[in-house]
Amino acid sequence: MTEHIVSSYDDDLKEISDGVISMGGEVLGALNNIETLLKNNDHELAQKIIKNDLIINDLGQSVENKVFNILASRQPMAIDLRIVFSAVKISLYLERCGDMCKGISNRVLKGDLNEAQSPETISLLVNMCSMVHSNLRIVMEDYSKKECENSVKVWKSDSEIDSLYSEILMDILNSIKTNPDATDALVPLLFIARYLERVGDQATNVAEETYFVVTGEDLEGLEKTEVENETTF
Repeated sequence: MTEHIVSSYDDDLKEISDGVISMGGEVLGALNNIETLLKNNDHELAQKIIKNDLIINDLGQSVENKVFNILASRQPMAIDLRIVFSAVKISLYLERCGDMCKGISNRVLKGDLNEAQSPETISLLVNMCSMVHSNLRIVMEDYSKKECENSVKVWKSDSEIDSLYSEILMDILNSIKTNPDATDALVPLLFIARYLERVGDQATNVAEETYFVVTGEDLEGLEKTEVENETTF
């Protein structure tokens, strides 16, 4: 990012980027807690994640306010305009991630993960959460450095998460078929898998915006990595 004659303009742009980065840090912390929550069925931690969503929302509102102020007072152009508009979009993606973490926590609070009697499925969910966390961490690091090489790799590999999601769904559906009495306990796991898959989607959205900020181009022309035998639900 080039420096401007008016140093306060650079400060304003930095505040916007720093706000997005702070949001990313809160979401990554929530995903870390989700992984622990799934491992330990910790209802107290679930309540903490739900309360933390308010912090993520407040940070998002702050970013939006700063963007409106800079648009009104500075009339940014070129890369500056890409920075401010992408900040709004990325903050929205991160806010949705926070909502998904909150949704997972609510699902856990409404039941007992142990009742599903499906440790294999929960282990797969933990792995999925770890993958999603890794992808989001990578793209947020790129965003903070105004780089995009690793974000492109994340964007191309999104189908790996989709493939794991399909595997988890098949595992749950098979468990329901073999043990219909456990259906009520297994269904929440379907929602948790879906929430994690959607967080993965948001990570790729952040990757797209990061690429746009750095290059001024869209990622649509690149091909994603294909995963054989992928099932779509």
